Parts: sequence; structure tokens; C-alpha cells
Amino acid sequence: MCADNWFSTGESVRILVGLGRTAAAEGDARTAADWLEQARLLAVDSPDVLALAEVAESLAVVAPAPERAAELLGAATGLRGAPAPGDPDATRTEREVRARLAPEAYDHAFARGRRQRAAAVSAG
Repeated sequence: MCADNWFSTGESVRILVGLGRTAAAEGDARTAADWLEQARLLAVDSPDVLALAEVAESLAVVAPAPERAAELLGAATGLRGAPAPGDPDATRTEREVRARLAPEAYDHAFARGRRQRAAAVSAG
């Protein structure tokens, strides 16, 4: 247990994202979704758009539908202004989502998320 004021919002978000990604890698989607929802709730009220972009990419891993995952990946790119350079988690997630969607469907959902940016992540 840590006091609420030990970490900045951005650090807290990144810790929660790490816990969520770890749970997802271990095959525990429910726990991953719980950690990532906590990260999302912190990040949407924060001015740290890079943390929100990281949350969006992480939520794509546990998204209930591939269209939503593509939308979240687009939101992350829109928030950053560019794709995450060399991030192996983002690359793997994109590859997995593309494999589950037709190219046109992926492009459409990705573009929608890129336009909506933070609104796509805030929608939960």
C-alpha cells in the first residue's frame, strides 16, 4: 500500500497499466480489464495525454470487440500525434487486431478513434 500522494497521476497510470498488461499476459483478462479501467479513470481526468494514449493501447488488448480495439489504437495514435515508435506491445496488439478484422474495417475503426482521440477513451 502506498499513500495516494506518493506518485504523480502519470506514474500511477503507468503502474496500473503495467499491472493490467501483466495480468493480460498471464491470461487473466478480467483482472487485466479491472486494472486498466482504474488506469483509464485516472488518465481521463489528467492533462497527461501520453498516459492516456498508453491506456488506450492497453485497453485495446482487452477490448470486447476487434473494432473497439482498432478504435482505441487509433485514439492512442491521435493523442500522440503518431504511432508509438518501436513499442513491442503496441506492435503486437496492432498485429493481433488486424488479424481479426478485414483491412477496411480496421482502417475505418482506427480512423474513427484517431479523430475522437480522448473521447474514444473516455467512452469506456
